[in-house]
Amino acid sequence: MKTIIVIITIAVLGGSGALLFRGQGVSVNRSTVPDNMLFEAKQGQLIVTITENGSLNAKKSEKITFEAQRSGTITMLVEEGNTVEKGEVLCQLETTELEAELQELKLNIVQTEADLDTAKTELEIQQSENIATIEKAHIALAKAKNELERYRDGTAPKDRRTAEVAIKEARTKHSRAKKKHEDSVKLLEQDYVNKSQVEQDQIEFERAEIQLTGALRDLEIFDQYSHPMAMTDKNTAVSDATRDLANGEKRTKSKLRQKEVAVESQASRLTQLKKKRDEVEQMIEKFTIVAPSPGIVIYGDPERQWYRSNIKLGGQVWSGFTLFTIPDLRVMKVQVEVHEADINKLEKKQRVTVTMDTYPGLVLTGEVTKIASIAGNPKRSMNDEVKKFTVDITLESTDELTLKPGISAKAEIFIEERDDVLFVPIQSVFFEEGKHYCFVKRKEPAPVRVEVKPDLSNDSYVQIAEGLLEGDRVLLYNPVMRAATEALAHGEKPQPVPMELSASTRVSQID
Repeated sequence: MKTIIVIITIAVLGGSGALLFRGQGVSVNRSTVPDNMLFEAKQGQLIVTITENGSLNAKKSEKITFEAQRSGTITMLVEEGNTVEKGEVLCQLETTELEAELQELKLNIVQTEADLDTAKTELEIQQSENIATIEKAHIALAKAKNELERYRDGTAPKDRRTAEVAIKEARTKHSRAKKKHEDSVKLLEQDYVNKSQVEQDQIEFERAEIQLTGALRDLEIFDQYSHPMAMTDKNTAVSDATRDLANGEKRTKSKLRQKEVAVESQASRLTQLKKKRDEVEQMIEKFTIVAPSPGIVIYGDPERQWYRSNIKLGGQVWSGFTLFTIPDLRVMKVQVEVHEADINKLEKKQRVTVTMDTYPGLVLTGEVTKIASIAGNPKRSMNDEVKKFTVDITLESTDELTLKPGISAKAEIFIEERDDVLFVPIQSVFFEEGKHYCFVKRKEPAPVRVEVKPDLSNDSYVQIAEGLLEGDRVLLYNPVMRAATEALAHGEKPQPVPMELSASTRVSQID
């Protein structure tokens, strides 16, 4: 990773301040610094960028998952990297068990349809029988009521009237027979009739008396026994018919409900079987994975590569398993990881140029479209304290290009452009004890250490806000470090020599 601000830090080899070294065989005269190790501070334009390596991917990718609610075994698989068209078969899973289940369901559906037809027929028969049963019960009740009314309003009054007439006739006949008998007795006393006539009249009188007693008894029996018993029988018949009608209605409803339940049960079973059949048929369809759109086939989910080993002939997959990713190559993006020290310098819509080793000479343009708000570098170790943020860069005008997703790409993100600023190479600025320095070759024989105030920088240059002038020649290396290295190489002890400082310089560390 290259950051926009790079300051090379040197180690302090004793004492406070900059060091020069003298010793046997060690030259400290830096007046002989070669020209190729010097750089004249320049005034001009400084463009600041962040350069990061990342990978090229489609901005939008369609992930194809196994949607069936069970596991499956891969029996056919398209080769990864193939270009496919919409609707093309990508993968086929074993469906033998599902086919057997489907066949059994179809047989059960045929049997249940027959059972449902039978249940419907039984229901129709029961409905007809219920109508007949209720009609008969109504007729029986009406008949019982008619019998009661006929007896109560017709037969009973008639029978009682007949009994009363019989009593009246018997009374009349009895009175006549009695008077005739009494007259015969008187006439016998006067010898107008014979004794046999009196005896005959006596018999007629006794017969009339018996008839009167019988007529009275018949009325008494009618009132006390015959009529109440007949009324009880008629009322009982009406009650029985009423009860039979009520029971018949309940019984017919119960039988009808049983038949309806049988129809509903078979209809429900048929519905469930058909639903299950449809589910199995849909599941069988899901066991054939087709491309929802044209593109290049990538196995699995690029963000979850640990499951790729399952995507093979004979491999087991389960519901929700991502089998393929079909990237939309019309719009591509580069995804990079940016160091936490640089992330605040990024903004959306910043311009970016992208190059790829796979396509030499091809330079693409784009812009920052997404900046992660939370650091997360899946590749860093648990002990790595470096935190990085994922940044997405959307490329422009790639719909006519055939780019391969997954290849490495280098993205240069434009941060800022400053005109008419003083700058030097970043390797010319050194940091020590909270201050920054440059070694300047002026008129003195040896380089002079000058305190500077650096500002913005890019991968190659850093702006110098204070401490240098345009044309100052700065060393591209740290002569202190080189002298110390040479002294140590000759077994000598380095001796510190103070360097000149620019009194007007005010130094602050770069954020």
